[in-house]
Amino acid sequence: MSDDSITEVVFVGLPGPTHHYGGLSADNKASTLNRGSVSNPKLAALQALELVRLLKSLGVVAGILPPQLRPHMPLLRQHFSGEDEAVIAQAAVSAPALLDKASAASSMWTANAATVTPSIDSSDGNMHITAANLFTNLHRRIEAEDTYHMLKSIFEDIPDTVVHPPLSAVMGLLDEGAANHMRLCPSHSQAGLNLFVYGATDITNDKTAGRQTLSASQAIARQHKLFDGAAGFIRQNREAIHSGVFHNDVIAVSNENLLMVHEQAYDQGMRDIERIAKSYRETHQGKELSVVVISEEELTMEEAVQCYLFNSQIVTKPDGSMAVIAPIEVKLLFDGEAAEMMEHIRADSSNPISEVRYVDLRQSMRNGGGPACLRLRVPMNTPQLAALTQRKRVIADEELITALERIIHAYYPDELIPSDLGKPSLYHASHHVMEALSEVMQLPLVRSGG
Repeated sequence: MSDDSITEVVFVGLPGPTHHYGGLSADNKASTLNRGSVSNPKLAALQALELVRLLKSLGVVAGILPPQLRPHMPLLRQHFSGEDEAVIAQAAVSAPALLDKASAASSMWTANAATVTPSIDSSDGNMHITAANLFTNLHRRIEAEDTYHMLKSIFEDIPDTVVHPPLSAVMGLLDEGAANHMRLCPSHSQAGLNLFVYGATDITNDKTAGRQTLSASQAIARQHKLFDGAAGFIRQNREAIHSGVFHNDVIAVSNENLLMVHEQAYDQGMRDIERIAKSYRETHQGKELSVVVISEEELTMEEAVQCYLFNSQIVTKPDGSMAVIAPIEVKLLFDGEAAEMMEHIRADSSNPISEVRYVDLRQSMRNGGGPACLRLRVPMNTPQLAALTQRKRVIADEELITALERIIHAYYPDELIPSDLGKPSLYHASHHVMEALSEVMQLPLVRSGG
């Protein structure tokens, strides 16, 4: 493998022991629907590790990102004082909604952790990683600083890598990370067309404007020093946002030279999709983008949001063909019509998909996060990947997965409802988890959350 070869490392987020259904995102229909129901943090974490195992079985290099310490004590200390246990107890009685937010395990959805540009796409030859500010929702906003420090601790010693702090939201820069970014290229090792998807040009009170602003996407493209012509900007369909498409990865999914997208994903519908294909041809010297467009007749917007077909992962296998990793809901809902449609797509030789695998991530799905939400794609050249493997224990092997499973079985609760968040036992378990993960993964314990 040459130094110029790019390997895409797929990092999966590990749910934390406070994983619960608080219904904290009003624009996320699954989150709202399951508010207050019983969660199983242990099962949520084990399901994430099974996703890691599946990725590895498909020949993908998989990494693991740890959860954050919860509850987030700096948020609670803005309102209460005393020892940690006393602060949590006061919040549980006087401000349970605030404790819900402070206890969210939403950092598990690492598609929102950052936006990543590989060295080959950047004019300064660096890999750039910008932690997302997640400013729209309080329970996500409190993740941003810890995410930055965690990414910095993992990547700071990697050659030709720059980790940037979250953008300031003061100037309207609302950023939700890789969930609104797609990199299209003939192969991971070739320069990419980076598509940034946004809902509004700047901060607005319009509920159909989405969570990502054009100004933030443009700021990241500049910060990452993308080559001229290597960045494109596409606006979401407002009706889609209103229907529950709070991120682009709820309605479109891509991998290398493949784009699978709903016909109503973007503001100008098929005209925008054709514009993407045209930009790809211009960027890659006449090469064609493989576009799979799914019509409203084949799968309605409402059905797409419910079954999360587009929140699948698409990965490249060692033989060059692609596998779709789809949530089990695609098979279970609507009499399996979406799964039947996927089988027709798989059987169509005009696209590179050769396999469809279904995963049970129902603990995450009930909060509105499917396979694509749980992953951060980091394209790394050979020296960068070698350095990461040598210096940090985040690349998954069976030994690491087994060690994490032991921690999960030792400390994670089997059942949790929002009213359990004030229990001292959960607070202490969360500390034990973070300390054990820090030791096993050889990462510093980020303490701004507690």
